[in-house]
Amino acid sequence: MIDILDYTPCQDQMRAMTFPRENMNYRERHCPLKEEKLNCLIPAPKGYVTPFPWPKSRDYVPYANAPYKSLTVEKAVQNWIQYEGNVFKFPGGGTQFPHGAVAYINELASVIPMDNRMVRTALDTGCGVASWGAYLFNKNIVTMSFAPRDSHEAQVQFALERGVPAVIGVLGTIKLPYPSRAFDMAHCSRCLIPWSSNNGMYMMEVDRVLRPGGYWVLSGPPINWRTNFQAWQRPKEELEEEQRKIEEIAKLLCWEKKYEKGETAIWQKRKNDANCREKDSQPTMCQPTNAENIW
Repeated sequence: MIDILDYTPCQDQMRAMTFPRENMNYRERHCPLKEEKLNCLIPAPKGYVTPFPWPKSRDYVPYANAPYKSLTVEKAVQNWIQYEGNVFKFPGGGTQFPHGAVAYINELASVIPMDNRMVRTALDTGCGVASWGAYLFNKNIVTMSFAPRDSHEAQVQFALERGVPAVIGVLGTIKLPYPSRAFDMAHCSRCLIPWSSNNGMYMMEVDRVLRPGGYWVLSGPPINWRTNFQAWQRPKEELEEEQRKIEEIAKLLCWEKKYEKGETAIWQKRKNDANCREKDSQPTMCQPTNAENIW
């Protein structure tokens, strides 16, 4: 007997726990063997109703469609999501943008040319309820958001109910299911991805999917660790080393740091990697070889 209220193809929670935890393998989607697959249609959960049309869906989701209240409690002070009667309300807040997604996006737009159609596609890693992507529609930017199924299992479901493109996914043991140079901008807002680990493999994956001249936004730890290490409850030496490694990998990738203020940093991928190799005497990762080789 399966729980149709919380059924996700190729993502059985009990089965997932049997896979290794190294590199988040257990959070990736693993399809069952042929003899274990379901051969029937899965009905909608009892009480499910047609989602609100856009743009109302950006701000409201019927409670019956995703009846999970845990985020309304755990993220109450961060304005992620609120429960009002028979609907969830999404006020556009986030852990790293307590003043709302609009104000946060406008800060980024002061550095990244979002208003002249130079940025058309974005990737949001560890998206939460995907408010960043939801409000980027205001700037005619289409965002693909993803987050793993974890203790907040309904995050991506909330995103889909809101009408925001999203998938269950994680940067783990396999590359992202997107072609190289697919995005103009990539974003991590306290997404908990260990960017400095695995010899920079995850940052190299961001480099793969970014077009030349694209932007990477990192918001949250370890940026501005000197001010926030106590609030983050992590040793400042650990955070300092994490940021040092990120900066080192970014330089090896020939990314140029364009901005750092508060807990937000922005890098830009070089438009011509050949220029980077000519000017820099130190080794670089931006070799003119097959980008898929990092895996």
